[in-house]
Amino acid sequence: MPSKKEIVTLFFVTSFEPVSLFKRLLNSSMKKIFFALLFAPLLSLAQVPVSGIWRAEIATHGGALPFQFEVNGGTKAEQWDIKLINGSEKSSLGESYLRKDSLVIPFDLYDSELVFHISQNTEMKGFFVKKRNGSTLFKLAVTAKAGIADRFLNLNPATVNASGKWMADFFSDATNHSPGVGVFEQSGNKVTGTVLRTSGDYRFLQGNVSGDSLLLSYFDGSNLYLIKAKIAETKLVGKFTSGLNGERNMLATLNPAAALPDLKKLTYLKPGFDRIDFKLPTASGEQISLQDERFKNKVVVIELMGSWCPNCLDESRYLAPFYKKYKSKGVEVLGLAFEYSPDIAISGPKMNNFQKKIGIDYPLLFAGTPDEKTIAKVLPMLNQMNGYPTTFIIDKKGIVREIHTGFSGPGTGKYYADWISDFEHTIQSLLAEK
Repeated sequence: MPSKKEIVTLFFVTSFEPVSLFKRLLNSSMKKIFFALLFAPLLSLAQVPVSGIWRAEIATHGGALPFQFEVNGGTKAEQWDIKLINGSEKSSLGESYLRKDSLVIPFDLYDSELVFHISQNTEMKGFFVKKRNGSTLFKLAVTAKAGIADRFLNLNPATVNASGKWMADFFSDATNHSPGVGVFEQSGNKVTGTVLRTSGDYRFLQGNVSGDSLLLSYFDGSNLYLIKAKIAETKLVGKFTSGLNGERNMLATLNPAAALPDLKKLTYLKPGFDRIDFKLPTASGEQISLQDERFKNKVVVIELMGSWCPNCLDESRYLAPFYKKYKSKGVEVLGLAFEYSPDIAISGPKMNNFQKKIGIDYPLLFAGTPDEKTIAKVLPMLNQMNGYPTTFIIDKKGIVREIHTGFSGPGTGKYYADWISDFEHTIQSLLAEK
């Protein structure tokens, strides 16, 4: 550390004789503090990304996946309010912070983060890091530039219109097919919408039409979705890529009557069963069973979910205020959390964080890991698990009256409104029963 005398000398040197004494300073013990004081403002500036819209690209196996985020904040990382943009959705991320020379933007619900080195205050590059149980699952390169609001770049004038409902087939080979319904809206060359699947929807897709090509992407810290397709009149042919290595062909036909199979018939109880039962712990270790007094003569909603699941997040965001509204009327809600770690010491905090972030007042129970063997052990009366979330509605006598696979979230528009209407009508009907 420089002495008090050296600091005073430095003040006078920098104030009155910067040129004549510069060489002496270079050889003095004050050299480090001199340069720190001289360049600190510049270094500080380089660590502050400008406020406003940013466009980023993640290098995926399907190509560059673009997304936008918005930065609002001050001069310190913890002061930045960073929101991820997908279509009409703006979602706040975790509290950003500086780690060594990097800006870290955490997705605190999904155990993942964006890690950027800020080379300029209008450009950043780094990685999207996906973790599981504290270990890195994969890492993908990311670049970002400020001030670009367009999703895809270098576009040609649109020669087709993607608006409407598309009956789609997703397949990886001749034996592996699954249905989907694309619901898109195009304005100029901009497109928003989603794809409904039996396991849940693809949330808020956003992109463009370039010539006869449809380009859509989605990123939320958990899912990475990219659709690249060609449209010829009423036919759509392309590829859907997801995650680290997921890839499926996509064939679709424009069809106003496009619909999925009945989602209330995909999951069911085995012959001889009309009810379910379990005894599972909360994150704090409290054991809860459907035989407990709090569930007697109540209509009970049970959501099979996971804190890692974006569609579960959508349904839980609906169920949290629903429970507050209907609890006094005789409704109870439970979440059965299937988490990636079988250790409650690891999965419990994730469940608590999920519960706190959404404002859930009903219990979340730790059910184990999301694999067939565990599900069969927890719910042996179930034929199979077809997707997360899966929702049970149980009447006052404890009989399972409905099982709904998947969830059509707010990104599906009318489908979301229809689900809520149907769900609450069923609840009210069961409450009216004696």
